[in-house]
Amino acid sequence: MKLDFDAALEKVGGFGFVQQIHFTLLFLMQFFQTPFIVLLAFVGKEPAFICKGRPGSDPCKLQPPCKEYLYSKNFTSIVSEWDLVCERKANAGYAQSLLMFGYLIGVVAVGRASDKFGRRRTFVGGILALVVVQFISAFTQNIYQYALTRFLGGFLYGGAGLAGYVLMLEGLLPKKSALLNSIFNCSCSVAIVSLAVMAYYIRDWRHLTLLNCFLMASIVIVPLLVPESARWLASQGRITEAEDQLVNFGRRNGVWPCPTTITLTDKREETKGKSSVGVLDLFRTPMLRRRMIILMITWFSCCLAYYGLTFGASSLGGNMYVNFALSGIVEIPATLLSTYALNRIGRRPTMASSLFIAGLACLGVMTLQKSEGSEMSSMQTYLALTGKMGISVAFNSVYLYSSELLPTVLRNTGLGVCSMSARLGGVIAPTLPPYGEKVAYLAFGLTALLSAVLDMTLPESLNKQLPETIMDIEKGPSMPVLHPEKPMLSADNDDKVQSDRGLGVNS
Repeated sequence: MKLDFDAALEKVGGFGFVQQIHFTLLFLMQFFQTPFIVLLAFVGKEPAFICKGRPGSDPCKLQPPCKEYLYSKNFTSIVSEWDLVCERKANAGYAQSLLMFGYLIGVVAVGRASDKFGRRRTFVGGILALVVVQFISAFTQNIYQYALTRFLGGFLYGGAGLAGYVLMLEGLLPKKSALLNSIFNCSCSVAIVSLAVMAYYIRDWRHLTLLNCFLMASIVIVPLLVPESARWLASQGRITEAEDQLVNFGRRNGVWPCPTTITLTDKREETKGKSSVGVLDLFRTPMLRRRMIILMITWFSCCLAYYGLTFGASSLGGNMYVNFALSGIVEIPATLLSTYALNRIGRRPTMASSLFIAGLACLGVMTLQKSEGSEMSSMQTYLALTGKMGISVAFNSVYLYSSELLPTVLRNTGLGVCSMSARLGGVIAPTLPPYGEKVAYLAFGLTALLSAVLDMTLPESLNKQLPETIMDIEKGPSMPVLHPEKPMLSADNDDKVQSDRGLGVNS
Protein backbone atom coordinates (compact mmCIF):
# COMPACT_ATOMS: atom_id res chain seq x y z
CA MET A 1 0.00 0.00 0.00
CA LYS A 2 1.28 3.44 -0.92
CA LEU A 3 1.54 6.01 1.87
CA ASP A 4 1.88 9.75 2.02
CA PHE A 5 4.94 11.08 3.82
CA ASP A 6 3.44 11.74 7.26
CA ALA A 7 1.88 8.27 7.37
CA ALA A 8 5.20 6.72 6.34
CA LEU A 9 7.12 8.73 8.94
CA GLU A 10 4.66 7.62 11.63
CA LYS A 11 5.16 4.02 10.53
CA VAL A 12 8.93 4.20 11.14
CA GLY A 13 8.73 5.78 14.58
CA GLY A 14 7.56 9.37 14.07
CA PHE A 15 9.69 11.51 16.38
CA GLY A 16 11.86 8.58 17.40
CA PHE A 17 15.47 8.34 18.56
CA VAL A 18 16.92 9.27 15.16
CA GLN A 19 14.70 12.32 14.77
CA GLN A 20 15.48 13.40 18.34
CA ILE A 21 19.23 13.27 17.61
CA HIS A 22 18.81 15.25 14.39
CA PHE A 23 16.65 17.83 16.16
CA THR A 24 19.21 18.23 18.96
CA LEU A 25 22.07 18.71 16.49
CA LEU A 26 20.16 21.37 14.57
CA PHE A 27 19.20 23.05 17.87
CA LEU A 28 22.90 23.31 18.77
CA MET A 29 23.71 24.81 15.40
CA GLN A 30 21.00 27.43 15.85
CA PHE A 31 22.32 28.20 19.34
CA PHE A 32 25.87 28.82 18.12
CA GLN A 33 24.73 30.78 15.04
CA THR A 34 22.50 33.27 16.84
CA PRO A 35 25.17 35.46 18.56
CA PHE A 36 26.45 36.54 15.14
CA ILE A 37 23.23 38.38 14.33
CA VAL A 38 23.12 40.37 17.61
CA LEU A 39 26.85 40.71 18.26
CA LEU A 40 26.79 44.41 17.40
CA ALA A 41 24.79 45.09 20.58
CA PHE A 42 28.18 44.95 22.32
CA VAL A 43 30.68 45.22 19.47
CA GLY A 44 28.97 48.43 18.31
CA LYS A 45 28.26 49.88 21.75
CA GLU A 46 29.28 53.48 22.37
CA PRO A 47 31.40 53.90 25.54
CA ALA A 48 31.55 57.12 27.54
CA PHE A 49 33.98 59.57 25.91
CA ILE A 50 35.41 63.09 26.11
CA CYS A 51 37.42 65.28 23.80
CA LYS A 52 41.14 65.01 24.53
CA GLY A 53 42.47 68.27 25.94
CA ARG A 54 38.99 69.83 26.15
CA PRO A 55 37.12 68.02 28.95
CA GLY A 56 33.92 69.30 30.47
CA SER A 57 32.23 70.28 27.21
CA ASP A 58 29.91 68.33 24.96
CA PRO A 59 32.49 66.77 22.59
CA CYS A 60 30.02 66.75 19.71
CA LYS A 61 29.29 70.50 19.85
CA LEU A 62 32.83 71.86 19.99
CA GLN A 63 34.07 74.42 17.50
CA PRO A 64 36.44 73.70 15.92
CA PRO A 65 35.40 70.02 15.96
CA CYS A 66 37.25 67.65 18.25
CA LYS A 67 40.01 65.72 16.50
CA GLU A 68 40.86 63.13 19.16
CA TYR A 69 38.68 61.40 21.74
CA LEU A 70 39.37 59.62 25.00
CA TYR A 71 37.13 56.64 25.75
CA SER A 72 36.17 54.77 28.88
CA LYS A 73 38.33 51.70 29.43
CA ASN A 74 35.34 49.65 30.57
CA PHE A 75 35.16 47.91 27.18
CA THR A 76 36.31 48.32 23.59
CA SER A 77 34.14 48.39 20.49
CA ILE A 78 34.28 49.40 16.86
CA VAL A 79 33.00 52.78 18.05
CA SER A 80 36.02 53.44 20.27
CA GLU A 81 38.51 51.96 17.81
CA TRP A 82 37.35 53.89 14.75
CA ASP A 83 35.90 57.01 16.43
CA LEU A 84 32.30 56.35 15.38
CA VAL A 85 30.92 59.18 17.49
CA CYS A 86 29.31 62.58 16.91
CA GLU A 87 28.90 63.10 13.16
CA ARG A 88 30.06 59.50 12.51
CA LYS A 89 27.75 57.99 15.14
CA ALA A 90 25.30 56.50 12.63
CA ASN A 91 28.00 54.36 10.99
CA ALA A 92 27.80 51.64 13.64
CA GLY A 93 24.05 51.35 13.09
CA TYR A 94 24.60 51.22 9.34
CA ALA A 95 26.84 48.17 9.83
CA GLN A 96 23.91 46.36 11.46
CA SER A 97 21.57 47.59 8.74
CA LEU A 98 23.94 46.17 6.11
CA LEU A 99 23.90 42.83 7.90
CA MET A 100 20.11 42.80 7.73
CA PHE A 101 20.22 43.89 4.10
CA GLY A 102 22.51 40.94 3.37
CA TYR A 103 20.08 38.73 5.26
CA LEU A 104 17.24 40.15 3.18
CA ILE A 105 18.96 39.09 -0.03
CA GLY A 106 20.22 35.78 1.35
CA VAL A 107 16.89 34.39 2.46
CA VAL A 108 15.51 34.78 -1.05
CA ALA A 109 18.57 33.83 -3.13
CA VAL A 110 19.79 31.02 -0.91
CA GLY A 111 16.24 30.04 0.03
CA ARG A 112 15.50 29.34 -3.61
CA ALA A 113 18.77 27.39 -3.87
CA SER A 114 17.61 25.29 -0.92
CA ASP A 115 14.48 24.32 -2.85
CA LYS A 116 16.56 23.42 -5.90
CA PHE A 117 19.76 21.88 -4.53
CA GLY A 118 18.64 20.58 -1.16
CA ARG A 119 18.31 21.74 2.44
CA ARG A 120 21.41 19.98 3.78
CA ARG A 121 23.84 21.03 1.06
CA THR A 122 22.75 24.66 1.34
CA PHE A 123 22.95 24.57 5.14
CA VAL A 124 26.44 23.04 5.29
CA GLY A 125 27.89 25.35 2.64
CA GLY A 126 26.40 28.44 4.27
CA ILE A 127 27.71 27.59 7.75
CA LEU A 128 31.25 26.90 6.51
CA ALA A 129 31.36 30.20 4.64
CA LEU A 130 29.88 32.07 7.62
CA VAL A 131 32.67 30.85 9.91
CA VAL A 132 35.27 32.17 7.45
CA VAL A 133 33.57 35.56 7.12
CA GLN A 134 33.19 35.98 10.88
CA PHE A 135 36.88 35.15 11.38
CA ILE A 136 37.86 37.80 8.82
CA SER A 137 35.64 40.39 10.51
CA ALA A 138 37.73 40.16 13.69
CA PHE A 139 40.76 41.49 11.79
CA THR A 140 39.20 44.30 9.78
CA GLN A 141 40.98 47.65 9.94
CA ASN A 142 38.17 50.13 9.30
CA ILE A 143 34.41 50.45 9.41
CA TYR A 144 34.06 49.88 5.67
CA GLN A 145 35.82 46.52 5.77
CA TYR A 146 33.83 45.55 8.84
CA ALA A 147 30.52 46.56 7.25
CA LEU A 148 31.36 44.46 4.19
CA THR A 149 31.93 41.37 6.35
CA ARG A 150 28.64 42.02 8.14
CA PHE A 151 26.83 42.23 4.81
CA LEU A 152 28.37 38.97 3.58
CA GLY A 153 27.73 37.32 6.94
CA GLY A 154 24.11 38.42 6.88
CA PHE A 155 23.71 36.95 3.39
CA LEU A 156 25.12 33.60 4.52
CA TYR A 157 23.33 33.59 7.88
CA GLY A 158 19.97 34.28 6.25
CA GLY A 159 20.26 31.50 3.70
CA ALA A 160 21.86 28.91 5.97
CA GLY A 161 19.52 29.69 8.86
CA LEU A 162 16.41 29.28 6.74
CA ALA A 163 17.69 26.04 5.20
CA GLY A 164 18.46 24.67 8.66
CA TYR A 165 15.02 25.60 9.93
CA VAL A 166 13.25 23.94 7.01
CA LEU A 167 15.50 20.88 7.37
CA MET A 168 14.37 20.65 10.99
CA LEU A 169 10.66 21.16 10.41
CA GLU A 170 10.44 18.77 7.45
CA GLY A 171 11.37 15.93 9.78
CA LEU A 172 8.42 16.52 12.11
CA LEU A 173 4.90 15.17 12.31
CA PRO A 174 1.99 17.64 12.66
CA LYS A 175 1.20 16.62 16.25
CA LYS A 176 4.75 17.49 17.36
CA SER A 177 5.23 20.64 15.32
CA ALA A 178 4.14 23.42 17.68
CA LEU A 179 6.06 22.15 20.73
CA LEU A 180 9.27 21.40 18.84
CA ASN A 181 9.08 24.63 16.85
CA SER A 182 8.96 26.54 20.13
CA ILE A 183 11.82 24.56 21.65
CA PHE A 184 13.91 25.13 18.52
CA ASN A 185 13.32 28.88 18.63
CA CYS A 186 14.20 28.88 22.34
CA SER A 187 17.80 28.30 21.27
CA CYS A 188 17.92 31.96 20.20
CA SER A 189 16.77 33.12 23.64
CA VAL A 190 19.42 31.09 25.44
CA ALA A 191 22.04 32.35 22.98
CA ILE A 192 21.18 35.99 23.76
CA VAL A 193 21.66 35.37 27.49
CA SER A 194 24.92 33.52 26.79
CA LEU A 195 26.21 36.40 24.67
CA ALA A 196 25.54 38.83 27.52
CA VAL A 197 27.60 36.63 29.86
CA MET A 198 30.45 36.31 27.34
CA ALA A 199 30.47 40.06 26.69
CA TYR A 200 30.57 40.76 30.43
CA TYR A 201 33.78 38.77 30.82
CA ILE A 202 35.36 39.54 27.44
CA ARG A 203 35.42 43.31 27.00
CA ASP A 204 37.57 43.44 23.84
CA TRP A 205 35.41 43.41 20.71
CA ARG A 206 37.91 41.49 18.57
CA HIS A 207 38.34 38.77 21.20
CA LEU A 208 34.56 38.51 21.61
CA THR A 209 34.14 38.13 17.85
CA LEU A 210 36.83 35.44 17.68
CA LEU A 211 35.30 33.53 20.59
CA ASN A 212 31.94 33.37 18.81
CA CYS A 213 33.69 32.35 15.60
CA PHE A 214 35.57 29.50 17.29
CA LEU A 215 32.43 28.28 19.05
CA MET A 216 30.63 28.07 15.71
CA ALA A 217 33.63 26.40 14.06
CA SER A 218 33.85 23.82 16.85
CA ILE A 219 30.53 22.26 15.84
CA VAL A 220 30.64 22.92 12.10
CA ILE A 221 30.72 19.15 11.60
CA VAL A 222 27.21 18.88 13.08
CA PRO A 223 25.29 19.54 9.83
CA LEU A 224 27.22 16.70 8.20
CA LEU A 225 25.63 14.30 10.69
CA VAL A 226 22.10 15.21 9.61
CA PRO A 227 20.84 13.58 6.38
CA GLU A 228 19.08 15.39 3.58
CA SER A 229 15.36 15.98 4.10
CA ALA A 230 13.47 12.91 2.94
CA ARG A 231 10.51 15.16 2.11
CA TRP A 232 12.71 17.20 -0.21
CA LEU A 233 14.13 14.05 -1.83
CA ALA A 234 10.60 12.84 -2.53
CA SER A 235 9.57 16.23 -3.92
CA GLN A 236 12.45 16.02 -6.41
CA GLY A 237 11.32 12.63 -7.67
CA ARG A 238 14.05 10.78 -5.76
CA ILE A 239 11.42 8.47 -4.30
CA THR A 240 13.69 5.46 -3.83
CA GLU A 241 16.21 7.47 -1.81
CA ALA A 242 13.45 8.85 0.40
CA GLU A 243 11.97 5.37 0.92
CA ASP A 244 15.38 3.90 1.81
CA GLN A 245 15.99 6.71 4.29
CA LEU A 246 12.65 6.06 6.00
CA VAL A 247 13.37 2.33 6.26
CA ASN A 248 16.75 3.16 7.81
CA PHE A 249 15.00 5.44 10.32
CA GLY A 250 12.73 2.56 11.29
CA ARG A 251 15.67 0.24 11.99
CA ARG A 252 17.55 2.83 14.05
CA ASN A 253 14.40 3.80 15.94
CA GLY A 254 13.93 0.19 17.02
CA VAL A 255 10.52 -0.13 15.39
CA TRP A 256 9.16 -3.67 15.65
CA PRO A 257 8.19 -5.17 13.38
CA CYS A 258 10.45 -2.95 11.30
CA PRO A 259 9.18 -2.39 7.76
CA THR A 260 11.63 -3.68 5.16
CA THR A 261 10.11 -1.49 2.47
CA ILE A 262 8.20 1.77 2.36
CA THR A 263 6.24 2.73 -0.75
CA LEU A 264 5.55 6.45 -0.98
CA THR A 265 2.85 7.98 -3.13
CA ASP A 266 4.39 9.98 -5.95
CA LYS A 267 2.15 13.04 -6.21
CA ARG A 268 4.01 14.71 -9.02
CA GLU A 269 1.99 13.19 -11.84
CA GLU A 270 -0.54 16.03 -11.85
CA THR A 271 2.23 18.58 -12.34
CA LYS A 272 3.73 16.96 -15.42
CA GLY A 273 3.75 19.34 -18.31
CA LYS A 274 3.31 22.35 -16.05
CA SER A 275 5.97 24.99 -15.62
CA SER A 276 7.86 25.12 -12.34
CA VAL A 277 6.70 27.60 -9.74
CA GLY A 278 8.66 30.66 -8.68
CA VAL A 279 8.49 33.77 -6.53
CA LEU A 280 5.98 35.50 -8.82
CA ASP A 281 3.55 32.60 -8.38
CA LEU A 282 3.11 33.70 -4.77
CA PHE A 283 1.27 36.77 -6.08
CA ARG A 284 -0.56 35.52 -9.20
CA THR A 285 -3.78 34.32 -7.57
CA PRO A 286 -5.98 36.47 -5.30
CA MET A 287 -6.21 34.30 -2.17
CA LEU A 288 -2.51 33.44 -2.04
CA ARG A 289 -1.56 37.03 -2.89
CA ARG A 290 -3.66 38.34 -0.01
CA ARG A 291 -2.09 35.86 2.40
CA MET A 292 1.40 36.77 1.28
CA ILE A 293 0.88 40.53 1.68
CA ILE A 294 -0.49 40.13 5.22
CA LEU A 295 2.27 37.70 6.18
CA MET A 296 4.94 40.04 4.79
CA ILE A 297 3.57 42.95 6.85
CA THR A 298 3.47 40.72 9.94
CA TRP A 299 7.06 39.53 9.51
CA PHE A 300 8.19 43.12 8.94
CA SER A 301 6.48 44.26 12.15
CA CYS A 302 7.87 41.37 14.19
CA CYS A 303 11.45 41.96 13.10
CA LEU A 304 11.25 45.74 13.41
CA ALA A 305 10.04 45.55 17.01
CA TYR A 306 12.14 42.52 17.97
CA TYR A 307 15.49 43.97 16.98
CA GLY A 308 14.51 47.46 18.05
CA LEU A 309 13.66 46.21 21.55
CA THR A 310 16.69 43.91 21.70
CA PHE A 311 19.27 46.53 20.75
CA GLY A 312 17.42 49.16 22.76
CA ALA A 313 17.67 47.12 25.97
CA SER A 314 21.00 48.72 26.90
CA SER A 315 19.48 52.22 26.72
CA LEU A 316 16.82 51.51 29.35
CA GLY A 317 19.10 52.51 32.20
CA GLY A 318 21.07 50.33 34.58
CA ASN A 319 23.58 47.65 33.65
CA MET A 320 23.62 47.04 29.90
CA TYR A 321 24.69 43.40 30.32
CA VAL A 322 21.83 42.69 32.74
CA ASN A 323 19.31 44.45 30.51
CA PHE A 324 20.45 42.54 27.45
CA ALA A 325 20.31 39.24 29.34
CA LEU A 326 16.81 40.08 30.60
CA SER A 327 15.70 40.76 27.03
CA GLY A 328 16.73 37.19 26.25
CA ILE A 329 15.36 35.66 29.44
CA VAL A 330 11.83 36.97 28.82
CA GLU A 331 11.83 35.08 25.54
CA ILE A 332 11.94 31.74 27.38
CA PRO A 333 8.52 32.08 29.11
CA ALA A 334 7.31 33.59 25.83
CA THR A 335 8.32 30.35 24.12
CA LEU A 336 6.47 28.26 26.69
CA LEU A 337 3.42 30.49 26.42
CA SER A 338 3.37 30.34 22.64
CA THR A 339 3.69 26.55 22.73
CA TYR A 340 0.60 26.30 24.91
CA ALA A 341 -1.38 28.98 23.09
CA LEU A 342 -0.65 27.71 19.57
CA ASN A 343 -2.15 24.33 20.41
CA ARG A 344 -4.91 25.45 22.77
CA ILE A 345 -6.36 28.64 21.34
CA GLY A 346 -5.02 28.38 17.81
CA ARG A 347 -2.45 30.00 15.53
CA ARG A 348 -4.47 33.09 14.54
CA PRO A 349 -5.56 34.33 18.00
CA THR A 350 -2.06 33.68 19.37
CA MET A 351 -0.49 35.81 16.65
CA ALA A 352 -3.00 38.64 16.89
CA SER A 353 -3.12 38.88 20.69
CA SER A 354 0.66 38.80 21.14
CA LEU A 355 1.14 41.54 18.54
CA PHE A 356 -1.59 43.59 20.19
CA ILE A 357 0.10 43.35 23.61
CA ALA A 358 3.50 44.16 22.12
CA GLY A 359 2.09 47.17 20.29
CA LEU A 360 0.43 48.61 23.39
CA ALA A 361 3.60 48.05 25.45
CA CYS A 362 5.75 49.88 22.89
CA LEU A 363 3.34 52.82 22.85
CA GLY A 364 3.53 52.81 26.65
CA VAL A 365 7.33 53.05 26.52
CA MET A 366 6.98 55.93 24.08
CA THR A 367 4.77 57.92 26.46
CA LEU A 368 7.32 57.49 29.28
CA GLN A 369 10.29 58.70 27.25
CA LYS A 370 12.11 61.60 28.97
CA SER A 371 10.14 60.98 32.19
CA GLU A 372 12.24 61.49 35.30
CA GLY A 373 12.39 59.41 38.47
CA SER A 374 13.30 55.83 39.28
CA GLU A 375 9.66 54.72 39.27
CA MET A 376 9.12 55.95 35.73
CA SER A 377 12.41 54.38 34.66
CA SER A 378 11.38 51.04 36.17
CA MET A 379 7.95 51.24 34.54
CA GLN A 380 9.60 51.92 31.19
CA THR A 381 11.82 48.86 31.64
CA TYR A 382 8.84 46.67 32.59
CA LEU A 383 6.88 47.83 29.56
CA ALA A 384 9.84 47.29 27.24
CA LEU A 385 10.30 43.74 28.56
CA THR A 386 6.55 43.13 28.21
CA GLY A 387 6.78 44.31 24.63
CA LYS A 388 9.78 42.04 24.06
CA MET A 389 7.87 39.10 25.50
CA GLY A 390 4.83 39.81 23.32
CA ILE A 391 6.84 40.22 20.15
CA SER A 392 8.79 37.05 21.00
CA VAL A 393 5.53 35.09 21.18
CA ALA A 394 4.58 36.54 17.80
CA PHE A 395 7.98 35.87 16.24
CA ASN A 396 7.98 32.33 17.62
CA SER A 397 4.52 31.77 16.11
CA VAL A 398 4.95 33.44 12.74
CA TYR A 399 7.30 30.77 11.34
CA LEU A 400 4.81 28.04 12.15
CA TYR A 401 1.72 29.95 11.07
CA SER A 402 3.27 31.09 7.78
CA SER A 403 4.50 27.62 6.85
CA GLU A 404 0.98 26.29 7.45
CA LEU A 405 -0.65 28.94 5.24
CA LEU A 406 1.67 28.47 2.25
CA PRO A 407 1.46 25.61 -0.29
CA THR A 408 4.16 22.95 -0.22
CA VAL A 409 5.31 23.73 -3.76
CA LEU A 410 6.15 27.29 -2.67
CA ARG A 411 6.69 26.88 1.07
CA ASN A 412 10.44 27.45 1.27
CA THR A 413 10.33 30.19 -1.35
CA GLY A 414 7.41 31.83 0.43
CA LEU A 415 9.17 31.66 3.78
CA GLY A 416 12.18 33.22 2.09
CA VAL A 417 10.12 36.15 0.82
CA CYS A 418 8.49 36.58 4.24
CA SER A 419 11.87 36.48 5.91
CA MET A 420 13.06 39.06 3.39
CA SER A 421 10.27 41.34 4.58
CA ALA A 422 11.36 40.72 8.16
CA ARG A 423 14.94 41.69 7.40
CA LEU A 424 13.67 44.91 5.85
CA GLY A 425 12.32 45.64 9.33
CA GLY A 426 15.74 44.70 10.68
CA VAL A 427 17.39 47.11 8.25
CA ILE A 428 15.15 49.97 9.36
CA ALA A 429 15.24 49.30 13.13
CA PRO A 430 18.82 50.57 13.74
CA THR A 431 18.13 53.75 11.75
CA LEU A 432 15.18 54.92 13.91
CA PRO A 433 16.83 55.84 17.28
CA PRO A 434 18.79 58.80 15.82
CA TYR A 435 15.40 60.41 15.08
CA GLY A 436 14.44 60.03 18.74
CA GLU A 437 13.41 57.18 21.01
CA LYS A 438 9.77 58.29 20.82
CA VAL A 439 9.77 57.95 17.04
CA ALA A 440 11.29 54.48 17.29
CA TYR A 441 8.80 53.13 19.83
CA LEU A 442 5.89 54.75 17.99
CA ALA A 443 6.93 52.86 14.85
CA PHE A 444 7.29 49.60 16.77
CA GLY A 445 3.88 50.00 18.39
CA LEU A 446 1.84 51.08 15.38
CA THR A 447 3.18 48.40 13.03
CA ALA A 448 2.51 45.70 15.63
CA LEU A 449 -1.08 46.87 16.12
CA LEU A 450 -1.65 47.02 12.35
CA SER A 451 -0.39 43.45 11.97
CA ALA A 452 -2.64 42.28 14.81
CA VAL A 453 -5.71 43.60 12.99
CA LEU A 454 -4.68 42.12 9.63
CA ASP A 455 -3.86 38.70 11.09
CA MET A 456 -7.42 38.36 12.38
CA THR A 457 -8.54 38.17 8.74
CA LEU A 458 -6.38 35.11 8.01
CA PRO A 459 -7.75 31.55 8.33
CA GLU A 460 -7.00 29.31 11.30
CA SER A 461 -4.65 26.40 10.53
CA LEU A 462 -4.69 24.41 13.77
CA ASN A 463 -5.51 20.74 13.09
CA LYS A 464 -5.94 21.38 9.38
CA GLN A 465 -4.20 19.56 6.54
CA LEU A 466 -2.10 22.16 4.82
CA PRO A 467 -2.30 23.14 1.15
CA GLU A 468 0.21 21.46 -1.10
CA THR A 469 -0.61 23.33 -4.32
CA ILE A 470 -1.76 26.82 -5.18
CA MET A 471 -5.15 25.43 -6.18
CA ASP A 472 -5.61 23.99 -2.69
CA ILE A 473 -5.68 27.59 -1.44
CA GLU A 474 -7.88 28.99 -4.19
CA LYS A 475 -10.50 26.25 -4.41
CA GLY A 476 -12.66 27.09 -1.43
CA PRO A 477 -13.47 26.32 2.20
CA SER A 478 -11.53 23.89 4.35
CA MET A 479 -12.29 20.21 4.59
CA PRO A 480 -13.39 19.02 8.04
CA VAL A 481 -10.75 17.42 10.21
CA LEU A 482 -11.76 13.83 10.85
CA HIS A 483 -8.95 12.73 13.16
CA PRO A 484 -6.93 15.63 14.57
CA GLU A 485 -4.62 13.29 16.42
CA LYS A 486 -3.50 11.51 13.25
CA PRO A 487 -2.07 12.73 9.95
CA MET A 488 -4.79 12.75 7.31
CA LEU A 489 -3.77 10.64 4.34
CA SER A 490 -4.15 12.04 0.89
CA ALA A 491 -3.18 10.93 -2.57
CA ASP A 492 -4.60 13.91 -4.40
CA ASN A 493 -1.96 16.57 -3.89
CA ASP A 494 0.59 17.81 -6.38
CA ASP A 495 3.80 17.70 -4.38
CA LYS A 496 5.42 14.81 -2.56
CA VAL A 497 6.59 16.92 0.35
CA GLN A 498 3.79 17.21 2.87
CA SER A 499 3.86 19.98 5.38
CA ASP A 500 5.34 19.17 8.72
CA ARG A 501 2.42 20.78 10.48
CA GLY A 502 -1.32 20.58 10.46
CA LEU A 503 -4.06 18.31 9.29
CA GLY A 504 -7.18 19.60 7.17
CA VAL A 505 -7.15 21.50 3.87
CA ASN A 506 -7.14 25.20 4.62
CA SER A 507 -7.91 28.05 2.29
